[in-house]
Amino acid sequence: MQGTVTPPHPPPASDPVRAIELRDLLGWLRQRLTGEHTVRACVLLVEPVGNGDVLLLLGEADHASGSNDPPRIKARLDAAGLDRLRAERGDDFDPGTLVNRTVVLVLRTGLRRRFGRGAGVQAKVIALLSIGESPVEAVLDRETTLRRLRTERLPFGPGTWVEPEDPQRIAIVVSEFGDARRDIEHQLQDLEAAGLLRIDRVWAHFEGPSAERSLTDALVRVAALYAEHGLAATILARGGGPVGGFAPLSAHAVAQAATAEKVPNMIVGLGHAGTSRTALDEVAARCEPTPTAAAALVRDLVQRTGVRASGALLAYDAAVQEELEAAGRIALARAVKAFDEALQSLIAEAEQQLRSLDREMEQSLLAIAACAAEPRGPAAASTVLKVDPSPGPMGDAFSAEAPTLVIAADTGRVIAAASEARASDRILLQFRDGMVSARIEPRPHNHR
Repeated sequence: MQGTVTPPHPPPASDPVRAIELRDLLGWLRQRLTGEHTVRACVLLVEPVGNGDVLLLLGEADHASGSNDPPRIKARLDAAGLDRLRAERGDDFDPGTLVNRTVVLVLRTGLRRRFGRGAGVQAKVIALLSIGESPVEAVLDRETTLRRLRTERLPFGPGTWVEPEDPQRIAIVVSEFGDARRDIEHQLQDLEAAGLLRIDRVWAHFEGPSAERSLTDALVRVAALYAEHGLAATILARGGGPVGGFAPLSAHAVAQAATAEKVPNMIVGLGHAGTSRTALDEVAARCEPTPTAAAALVRDLVQRTGVRASGALLAYDAAVQEELEAAGRIALARAVKAFDEALQSLIAEAEQQLRSLDREMEQSLLAIAACAAEPRGPAAASTVLKVDPSPGPMGDAFSAEAPTLVIAADTGRVIAAASEARASDRILLQFRDGMVSARIEPRPHNHR
C-alpha cells in the first residue's frame, strides 16, 4: 500500500488528538489485528444490515497517494452503539447523514474467520468523536469554473444533449480498478458481447495530485475518438468518496475539456450523494446520480433503438404487403379486363358466323321449298348439266351470269365445288332473277 506508515505502537484510543489516518491503521493491522484505534476517515457508504445494525464503508479522509485503488474498510455500528449516539447527539440522529463526511471514530478490530474464504479483518464502531462539514471551498471552485466557461462562451449543460437514434459506440472514462468500472460494465456487458455496442475504455485518476491532469488527458483522448469514430455518448463516472476527492471535477481545465464542442453528449455519473455538485455535473449534457444510473441511460438508448428498428421493420413489411396486394389487384383487374375483351370478341365472331349460317340455311330452305313445289312428272322442266371431269377457269362473263347458289335438291346441302357434285343428282340453281331445277350428267369424252 503506497504512502503507508506503520507506527511501532498504536496510539491510545482515549487520545482523540492523536488520531491516525486509515492507511496507517491498515498498515498496523498487518502486524496486529486485535485492538482499539482512533481513526480519521471518510464515510463512503451507510448500509442497514438488519437487527438495527448499520454497516459503514470507510475510506481515506484525504487521498493524497494518487492510487487508483485507495484503501477501504467496513465497520459495523450495532443497535446499542446507535442508541448511544442518539443519546449523545439527539434522537433524530441519522447515520445516513455521515455519507461523504469526514469523521473521527474509535474502532475495535479483530480477526474474523470466513467459511471458505480465509481470515479477514472485522471492525466495530465504539464511539463517534467528531463529524466534519462540507467545505465551502468546493462550492466556490465550482462557481468560479462555471463563470469562466460562460465568459468563454463555451456550450455546456443539459441544453446540449442530442439523443442518438442508433448508439453503436461509446466511451467511458473511469478508474481502471474502481467500482464505477464494474458497475458500468455490469449494465452494458451483454450489449457489448452481442455486438450491439462498442465501448472504448479510457482510464483516469480521480483523486490525488495527478487527478486534474489525468482527467484532462483522458477527455482529450475521448475528443479524438469522437472526431475519428463519431461516438454516440461518453460516460464519466466514479464512486463515492470524501468531499475533497471531488475537487478535480470542478477544475477549470477538466470542465473546459468536457464542454459540448469537444465531448458531445457527456453523461456524468458521480456517486457523491450528500455533497455539493461539481462543475462537471453542470457541464455534462446529462447528469446521473451514480455510475449505474449513467450506464442504465445508455442501455435504455440502445433498447429504444431496437424498439424503433422493430417498429420500422414491421411498417416496412406492412408497406411491402400492401404494395404486393395493390399490384396483385391491378394485375387481376387487367387480366379480368383482357378476358372480358377476348370473350366479347369471341361472342361477336360467333354471332357473325351464326348470322352467316342463318342466311345460308334460310336460302337452302327456300330452295328446298321451291323444289318441293315443282311438279314431279314427265312434263316437269329439267335441265341437264354435263360435268367436265377437269373443268378449267371460268371467264368474267360466265362468272357474271353464273348461279349464286347450287343446292342438292334431295338434301338441301349447298354444293360449293364441282368435285362435290355427283352424277344423276338433282340440283337447284339459284340465280339473281330466280331458281331452276337441273340434273347432273357426266360429260361424254370423244375417243379417237
